[in-house]
Amino acid sequence: MTLVLLVLLVMARALLLTIAIEVTLGLLFVRERTWSAAAVVALAQVATNPAVQLVCIATGWSPFVPLGSLPWLALGAAELAAFVAEALLYRLADVTRHPWRMSAVLNLVSFGVGIVLRLASGA
Repeated sequence: MTLVLLVLLVMARALLLTIAIEVTLGLLFVRERTWSAAAVVALAQVATNPAVQLVCIATGWSPFVPLGSLPWLALGAAELAAFVAEALLYRLADVTRHPWRMSAVLNLVSFGVGIVLRLASGA
């Protein structure tokens, strides 16, 4: 398996897990639990998750690098950008009364699950 294919598979797995978590939890925030609301949440992840994953790969981020180091700072900036972009998409699509809260909660939960999984795998 080539390195490029391996990276794409890892990124696809992370995206699918993020979509599963954030769509499921996002349905608690939306005005109406419809397929279109779920699609907005899923598309927000498709728009932001790959960029965050690329930052992790490019900086060599893992939960084991020292806190405050460049990989953590880069990841923090990428996650902040994703939070803002997703909140703006939720607001634009008018799927919730609280787009900023929704984006914050969804991102914190999926980030936390990702950290736990990375720590558990030792990766």
